[in-house]
Amino acid sequence: MSSNLSSSEKAADRRGFLFVSLFTAIVIWLGLPGLHAASAQTASGEVYVEFLIGDRTEETRKWGHVSLRVVGAGSDRIFDFGRYGKMWGRKDSAEGDPMLRVWKAGQFGTYRAHHLKDGGITKRYRFNSTADRNARILTFFARMTDGAQIVGSNAQFTMYKANYPTFHAVKVNCTTVTIDAFMKGFPEHNLNDTRFAEARSLQWYMRGEAQAFIYDNSEGRWTRIWWPLDLMAELDSLASKGLAQVSPL
Repeated sequence: MSSNLSSSEKAADRRGFLFVSLFTAIVIWLGLPGLHAASAQTASGEVYVEFLIGDRTEETRKWGHVSLRVVGAGSDRIFDFGRYGKMWGRKDSAEGDPMLRVWKAGQFGTYRAHHLKDGGITKRYRFNSTADRNARILTFFARMTDGAQIVGSNAQFTMYKANYPTFHAVKVNCTTVTIDAFMKGFPEHNLNDTRFAEARSLQWYMRGEAQAFIYDNSEGRWTRIWWPLDLMAELDSLASKGLAQVSPL
């Protein structure tokens, strides 16, 4: 049929085709940001909780460390309880202010780099979660921070002198706080399984001092998990059963 069109009609037809093609290309191009946003939203739609653990390294991370990361509903927070305030007691390290760092969204890379520089073995243990589970964990930390004194804040985190018992090297530390918070959302996982409580790699003289607090001499065992390397061993066991996903930090 096109062979019967005049030259002017053919030119108009070509112009119409080019216009439609250009219009279609513009629509597709304008739609890409939306598509990308949808993809990003899908990727960030994961809901999970993970332990971030570094083992003990004699020169840099003498006690090991544990934090809890809670991700979901557009939120990504790391809760990091530790020796960040005034300390006192034996060798100025047995007790101290109950300091909680709440790392801000988008700061996981900074947190990760901060701990990787200490060497040793660092791992992350991820548990698939739900909005309800996360909410219960976040409520636990909200009680620690609501009305609490803000000691410092920067682009990476806000640090609170938390509404919580005094830090104690054995009774109230990074391990006990993360376990207690996690179990608010995952009560089916008893992470105080004392079969794993061995105070792995803790020096014999420090082990003796620690036994004065939460050690049952009649049973010959700790009454709860309080040591980062013991928690790491316990979480390795859960991961071997498919109950958690483990990977290097």
